[in-house]
Amino acid sequence: MSDVGRADLHTHTNRGDGWISPARLVGEATRRGLSVIAVTDHDHVEGARRVAEILDASQHPTLQLITGVEVSTRQGHLLGLFVEHAPKPMRSVEESIDAIKQQGGLVVLPHPLGRLVPSLSRRRIESLLAAGYEIDGIEIYNPSPANAAHRHTVRQANKDWGLAEIGSSDAHFWQHVGAGHTRFAGTGAQDLRRAILDRTARSGGQETPPERLSPASYVAQCAWAWFVDPPRRTLRRLRGRR
Repeated sequence: MSDVGRADLHTHTNRGDGWISPARLVGEATRRGLSVIAVTDHDHVEGARRVAEILDASQHPTLQLITGVEVSTRQGHLLGLFVEHAPKPMRSVEESIDAIKQQGGLVVLPHPLGRLVPSLSRRRIESLLAAGYEIDGIEIYNPSPANAAHRHTVRQANKDWGLAEIGSSDAHFWQHVGAGHTRFAGTGAQDLRRAILDRTARSGGQETPPERLSPASYVAQCAWAWFVDPPRRTLRRLRGRR
């Protein structure tokens, strides 16, 4: 029987709005037996680059990295996987998909239909597919509150859409790394890419509820996301224009 890998394709570091240091992310992903992780901070790839440096210098030969980004579009968030740089934020979702594809990246819909964070609606998803926009995967399981209420609806809709089934943690805390994951045949990032394109990837994590944290932890992280991370993102964009 061939190896079956596990990947967490939606994680955030403290280079963005997460509370996980890149080093802690590597350590937790390794401890939890993940084969692949994607770092998907909002609108930049600095966290992914730092994780790449740590992996290059450390003894974690079993863990592979996908450089990713969670793109803020005017209609909701997108995940870009296997990218080199972050598309410009706050463009249309169509332009953002094109920007990911032009890099050879894969497009995944995070927390679809969600209302707690900017997410693509069912009508928008179906209009993109009808117009021929290439969407590769969709989060069937994301344990954060962002999509819990719509999980069954998304799973049923994807029977018609036929997108690769993605499970991911959307982890902003180290305790949640791997709480949602994607299973695939193989062990490496390219095996995972093939599984997404072939629509053989499967979502996992539902069988083990994520660790509960104190309400104060979530309040503090939200404050970080609202008041600390946005100015840093603005400064990054300004530096990039020079």
